[in-house]
Amino acid sequence: MTCCYGWRNINGVCQPICKRPCENGFCIGPDRCSCMEGYKGKDCSEEKLDCISLRCQFGCQIDRNHEVGCVCPPGLQLAPDYRTCKDINECDDPSHTCTEHQSCKNTFGSYTCVCKGGFILGTLQDTITCRDIDECLTGNHRCSPKASCVNTEGSYICQCEKGYAGDGFRCQKKNNRRSLATMYLQYKHFKHIRPVYHFNSSVRMAVNRV
Repeated sequence: MTCCYGWRNINGVCQPICKRPCENGFCIGPDRCSCMEGYKGKDCSEEKLDCISLRCQFGCQIDRNHEVGCVCPPGLQLAPDYRTCKDINECDDPSHTCTEHQSCKNTFGSYTCVCKGGFILGTLQDTITCRDIDECLTGNHRCSPKASCVNTEGSYICQCEKGYAGDGFRCQKKNNRRSLATMYLQYKHFKHIRPVYHFNSSVRMAVNRV
């Protein structure tokens, strides 16, 4: 069996001859390759990059040099594999917009501002912000029944009423009884200066003992 030019007999079947082997494809005719998906060129040695072949997680773009690369939406950045995207922790960046009364909580691709303890989201001067909670007004405090609640920014303090002592959370009535030590000192002082009377037949004299 004789084959045409550019073909050869292999086991009784005429097969095409490719002088340069098809690296990523198959020889389908004399010096003609059929490339597999993602490859191009005369011998299928050139990668044909596109968004499908890159398998980007979110999407890709082609720059002016016709180079294709994966891209990530705002709040994300390319991972080391240059295909998937990983989160950016905006809370590590001081440029976030959370105020001094808010805590920054990172989320995937973004962040959110949460009111700190002692504050609640509300309207203040026609602006939605975190405003102070008046724990004394709402009754959400732990002051003693014998203490006064004083509201402060983001918290409160407790002050024991007159006649009571304590930290404000626990108030005990002050003990007005004199201690034994105090009574003893007063006794010694009184004994030291008390008058001593001397009597004679005609005159009574009082002399202070020194």
